[in-house]
Amino acid sequence: MMQTPDNIIRESVARMLADVVSPKTTLAAEEGGIDRAAWNQFIAMGLTGADAGALGLSDTADVLQAIVYAGALVPFADSEALARWLALGAGIASESSEILSCLVVPAQAIVHHAGGATAQLKGQLVPWGRHCSRILLSFGQGASHHVAIARLSPESLRQQANLAGEPADVIIADTLALDSVHEVAAAWGPSAVRQRGALCRSAAMQGAAQHALELAIRYASDRKQFGKSLSQFQMIQSYLAQMAGELTASGIMLQTCLDAMTHNVSHDGAEVAALKIQAGMAARTIASLSHQIHGAMGFTQEYPLHLWTRRLWAWREEWGNETEWALELGGLASSLGADGVWERIAG
Repeated sequence: MMQTPDNIIRESVARMLADVVSPKTTLAAEEGGIDRAAWNQFIAMGLTGADAGALGLSDTADVLQAIVYAGALVPFADSEALARWLALGAGIASESSEILSCLVVPAQAIVHHAGGATAQLKGQLVPWGRHCSRILLSFGQGASHHVAIARLSPESLRQQANLAGEPADVIIADTLALDSVHEVAAAWGPSAVRQRGALCRSAAMQGAAQHALELAIRYASDRKQFGKSLSQFQMIQSYLAQMAGELTASGIMLQTCLDAMTHNVSHDGAEVAALKIQAGMAARTIASLSHQIHGAMGFTQEYPLHLWTRRLWAWREEWGNETEWALELGGLASSLGADGVWERIAG
């Protein structure tokens, strides 16, 4: 990975993961749904708990890219970058070793009654659910924003996984008991959670896309056909150029989005929408062409390319796919009008 003075955290995480993570360990960890050895290193480094939740967006994106570039099966994105950040915003105490998850749910899923409140979420997917005893539920009610804490038990879930091999367990209980409900500012409301979720998935996809491209370049340089390397064939050069172009465009859009969200330029979500759309388009191109370049080799379980392309396919659909965000971005543009759109872009 490229080293620059401003990615010290990314390089520290990358070095740590290089010692404990490999394609073999990640594949072995998929059976249990987590790489405990790698996750224990995050705990030891202080990259879990309140300090992790309070990381700046750029640092969080750097950590995510390092994790995914290494192919590590750990819950940093959902537990620390999302749920821990939300817990801090809501003033909810948590242990640094506790794995959390969060969901954006409709207000009608929260049922208040004389004995307290419950959540009706049967059929809902919970990232890393089997490893969580509590999940945070973000919802709006009128003009206010709330975070509820729901209790999970093994009996309340059916275990399954997404294409990346990450736990994406299904709630099978009719109701979940709520410990408490907290009102929060709009900065931690459902829209903010959804935008941050899309940004985190996009940053993670950048790490997966980079590794897939590097594997394709290496294979095309090493593999020879008709007496010359694949990288000397015009079609392969075209594929690699397309992949590099999509990766670069996603990187620029990621930085634009980080700048906008860090400096509070706008809260309308336009940058996040554009980022997730671009990340999804890049995922489609890079996953497809990297497998094309590798040929049959790229479709084998033994060759590690699938560790990164499976992540691209999985995360492209999570926290909103290209179609969902394109509709949202189009609606925003329509509401602004022609002059407003130009001002929004050029302002």
